[in-house]
Amino acid sequence: MIFFMSKITSHILSAIFRHLRSRPTFDSVGIEQYRKLLEKSVLAFKPDKSVAVEPFHIKNIEAQWLLPLHHNENRIILYIHGGGYIAGSINSHKDLASRIAKACDAKTLIFNYCLAPEHPFPEGLEDVKTVYQWLINKYQGTHKINLVADSAGAGLALALLSGLLTKEAFLPVCSVLISPWIDLECKNNSYIENQKKDPMLNQLILKKTARLYTDKDLSTPLISPINNEFSKICPMLIQVGEHEVLSDDSKILTRKLKAAGATVQLEIWEEMFHVWHYFAKYLWEGRQAINNIGQFIKKYS
Repeated sequence: MIFFMSKITSHILSAIFRHLRSRPTFDSVGIEQYRKLLEKSVLAFKPDKSVAVEPFHIKNIEAQWLLPLHHNENRIILYIHGGGYIAGSINSHKDLASRIAKACDAKTLIFNYCLAPEHPFPEGLEDVKTVYQWLINKYQGTHKINLVADSAGAGLALALLSGLLTKEAFLPVCSVLISPWIDLECKNNSYIENQKKDPMLNQLILKKTARLYTDKDLSTPLISPINNEFSKICPMLIQVGEHEVLSDDSKILTRKLKAAGATVQLEIWEEMFHVWHYFAKYLWEGRQAINNIGQFIKKYS
């Protein structure tokens, strides 16, 4: 399913592209400065004050509930933020997660997992497993639990799901992957075909980022979860931008899910870039994609 760019978007998109292309990479400024710049960028994306925030901890993991004013108390979203496994936080993704919480009328949990290179694979994934298990222990049988994640967070989400399938454990009601980075070998054609179109990512930087995440074989299924099997997985929505270097990952995953008999919906957004949802404050396509997430989540929970 392809979604076309609106007529009013082009000038906004041009401004966003200029901003994205001017941003330094971790390779040019160092990881600590890169993280600080990402955290500083949230000043332009202040969360909706109508969404209440309740901070707490799950063991030693910092977490927050995001509670829209009118939400279904029995509908829960576990949100896993992106950031290339090396950056990102509750703070950097709170606006996006809050918008999704509102669109889904859902009680939403966002948390800080361990980041590489200080905490390489599988430490971040172990934090994800810990938080998911805490949710299951506390709410299984009384609430509908849904999984939403972006970029590298979507890679962690798919790795989590793959592990749950192997153990035949309790699955989320449904899952949403936004611009997923799920093949850390970075080998598919879109890395070349879209290299001049993608304002955010490129093959070289992603390969360097992958090596900060782990020195293990990148084809390992829990590192590149596209290499897993998906029989009996929960219904899934995948949203990806047409111009992303990662776009082939989503197309290949969709084919694998369909071959496994899964219920999967792929949305390819014309001319959109990596996690364009982040700019929903300024970009109609971001708001509409989030609305689609809300419709999908509500359909199953």
